[in-house]
Amino acid sequence: MDINILDYIKKDSVIFDLKAKNKKAVFTAMLDVLIAAKQIASKDKTSILKTLLKREEMGSTAIGGRIAFPHARVGVVKDIVLCIAVSPAGIDFDSLDQEPVNIISLLLSNQEEAGLHLKMLAFLARMLRDKYFVQQLKAAKTQAEVFALLNKQQQAAR
Repeated sequence: MDINILDYIKKDSVIFDLKAKNKKAVFTAMLDVLIAAKQIASKDKTSILKTLLKREEMGSTAIGGRIAFPHARVGVVKDIVLCIAVSPAGIDFDSLDQEPVNIISLLLSNQEEAGLHLKMLAFLARMLRDKYFVQQLKAAKTQAEVFALLNKQQQAAR
């Protein structure tokens, strides 16, 4: 199954200058962006935030290489919801390599999308394994630039 990341992310769901300093602030900022983009309902923010924080307690979703993949399956979303954030300064995310995280890819899916959820995580991991691509994302100055980079990386992945 080919995954096209552009089918699941909206331009309004990209943060290119995340200022948050900790995981809770990161998740809050990303959920606020998803609410503004009408990807999730504001009434669901608290429950999703709790789910994400609980997932992080089980083990950090920062995989090293300055990348984190926080994710959760929640019944309140209808399909895959994706938000990408770039933190130029970096955030302590309890990463395996002890390095700060600059790229955060938040993935939410409903309870029935387990297979697609795992395939999307794997796809994002492959896409963000490219260090040159990650450097370009970190240097991005606009949402449009981030989206263009995602588009270019998507095309290269095919």
